[in-house]
Amino acid sequence: MAYSWEPQREFLVAAGYQLRFDGPHEGSHPRANLVDAVDRNGRRVMLKAISTSKNPHEVLIGQLLSSPAHADPKNHCIPLLEVLQDPHDSDVQLTVMPLCVPFSRPKFDTVGEIVDCIRQIFEGIQYMHGTYIAHRDCNFTNVVQDPDVYPDGDFHPSAPWMDSAHQHLSHPITRTECWPRYHIIDFGLSRKYDPRHGPPLEQVILGGDKTPPEHEITLACNPFPTDVYFLGNLLRGLARPSPRPGGISQAPPHPPLSFLLPLIEQMMRKDPSMRPTIGDVVVQFAILCERLTKAHLRLPARPLSWIDSLKHRLRQAKRACSGVPPLPLNTPAYSAQ
Repeated sequence: MAYSWEPQREFLVAAGYQLRFDGPHEGSHPRANLVDAVDRNGRRVMLKAISTSKNPHEVLIGQLLSSPAHADPKNHCIPLLEVLQDPHDSDVQLTVMPLCVPFSRPKFDTVGEIVDCIRQIFEGIQYMHGTYIAHRDCNFTNVVQDPDVYPDGDFHPSAPWMDSAHQHLSHPITRTECWPRYHIIDFGLSRKYDPRHGPPLEQVILGGDKTPPEHEITLACNPFPTDVYFLGNLLRGLARPSPRPGGISQAPPHPPLSFLLPLIEQMMRKDPSMRPTIGDVVVQFAILCERLTKAHLRLPARPLSWIDSLKHRLRQAKRACSGVPPLPLNTPAYSAQ
């Protein structure tokens, strides 16, 4: 969606939001309908302009999942802090969200960090499906994390690997040092259904992941099994390292993550009716993870050079000696002995 934020500057200031720049900048967000700002309390936020005629469900679903009735720790949908009406265009609403960073940056350090991330993503989609909402676009680009991995707060909103001035590299810590919370974003294709009407049959609309087999052979399908496929493909991308996040890789799975392959195969079955439900996925994933030892959870999350491998071993040995757990202490369903 093409959108100009400059005409809204005075309106946003009056509403309590100060945009970061006075004009175009090399660090502007690549998507024109997004801009970062600081609210009246000094909190960094992200604003998104949404056309209600093109995406009539996005704000409504976001508001529903942000309501007090859905204040549940298993709800990983990004909260809407406020919704503003564009004063110049009745078709446009401006949503305000916490400023987050891509979930795959910095690179995962350990198997345990990936396990915790996947657990939260699965938990979030399970919560959505439990309220009869299908996301319909849950891919690499639509998962983010709290910016806890940048404890000094010195990161650029649209390029977090750079500092806030967009001049030097930022300095993130590992997830094991902060255990961030992950969020599911972008409900532009999401839909809420009435369970009394039976399994939904929804017109196919292509999102970020265009590989589901049912999208190639049908004009309409049940979006819930397709969500499971999307998550399976996301999981495959983490298990099979590729040059870029979400990229298609022909590389063999990273050995410490090969335990995920049976679940990935089930989630990505060609026949949607043969895929597990997200509830079954959560149970199977927990069973797989219960078998992992602490030593396995400390293994590297990706292939490393010999020097990086040595540094990794030293780092994990120090953590083990210091009693730093390879998973959050309050992680459910994992015994990790």
